[in-house]
Amino acid sequence: MPLPRDYGAERPRWLLLGGIAASAVLLVVILSLLAGRDAEAPRPNAKIFRISTGTFTGPLDVVFKAEGIGDAARSGISGSLAKKINLRRLRPEDSYSIIFSTSGALKYLLVTKDLSSYAVFPSAGGKYSLSVRPVEMKAGFSSVKGVIKSSLWESMTAGGVPPAVILDYTDVFSWSVDFLTEVRDGDRWALAWAYKTDPAGKVVSPKIAAALYDGAESGRKTAAPYQNVYYDEKGESLRNMFLRAPLHYRRISSYFTRRRFHPVLKYFRPHLGIDYAAQSGTPVSAVADGTVTFAGWRGGNGKLVILRHTAGYESTYGHLSRYGKGVASGRRVSQGDIVGFVGSTGLSSGPHLDFRLKQGGKPLNFLKIKYRSSGSVSGKAKEAVVAAIKALSD
Repeated sequence: MPLPRDYGAERPRWLLLGGIAASAVLLVVILSLLAGRDAEAPRPNAKIFRISTGTFTGPLDVVFKAEGIGDAARSGISGSLAKKINLRRLRPEDSYSIIFSTSGALKYLLVTKDLSSYAVFPSAGGKYSLSVRPVEMKAGFSSVKGVIKSSLWESMTAGGVPPAVILDYTDVFSWSVDFLTEVRDGDRWALAWAYKTDPAGKVVSPKIAAALYDGAESGRKTAAPYQNVYYDEKGESLRNMFLRAPLHYRRISSYFTRRRFHPVLKYFRPHLGIDYAAQSGTPVSAVADGTVTFAGWRGGNGKLVILRHTAGYESTYGHLSRYGKGVASGRRVSQGDIVGFVGSTGLSSGPHLDFRLKQGGKPLNFLKIKYRSSGSVSGKAKEAVVAAIKALSD
């Protein structure tokens, strides 16, 4: 649910109301947990419980000591929780509630972590029982539009779009829009996303339902998901068949050419690939889904990996220092998987990746490969995508 326009000015009041709401929800959870435990259910004339709440800024045992919980109880509760939770991984985003009777007796402990609530109750014989329940979530939906004045980030933030959703938005269009170089003042954007909120109001699991970017440089781009893949209003996947580059590089040291002076052999010969200069050890990724057909030493290429892709494409990665984990002939890899690391093996004058692409055995200039969609949808699936985009555009 979008925040009210005067949220900044009214923030203290909203925080107070939020705290009251969270406390009310917590009381409901407590009473529901106690339901069915007749021996411990509060009697009509019983006094109100004392509740201590907080988040984890240190070990659980520190919280116990601050609350005056004895050694035996601390050990018993920790042992019970450890059956389901790694107590060393409790973080500030995780919370706890400790419920005492007014006489100081521990009634139970409630820890909320990763959308689950873990309740520990004292039981007979000085032991403790553990109950685990999913945190109740509420579904929400937001939609917002804007015009860029300085940057996409500032424009979306001003429109109330959460940072995580902004990052997801740039990921959706990462194949077709360069948000570092192509953004211009006056470009329009629109976005709709579904999400869930926990009882404390924390937004979790946001997912973009439809998106639009209309830029002077990029043109009009649209997106909506079908089975977790995003498609445009023509039903074409926004995911390109190829990555823009197989690694993060400093510069291109040699381009695709029929006549290049070899720095080691000292004579001119064709260089039918791209040399990406990068620091030794830089991860090298598969540019497309494929199968490893070769991983080993091959003459001047040094340590080399060859991948076979659909439509007769083949990519090669040469002069590697080492191979990616599990990379061997016959291994299936997905686009973006690490197949090796930059090195200077074979005939090489310094650390770089010699990357090459062929189709049907014919060398191709990778830098001139046009956008190729990795797939498409039709029929009812396309209708659903188009409807989502149209609802956002209207």
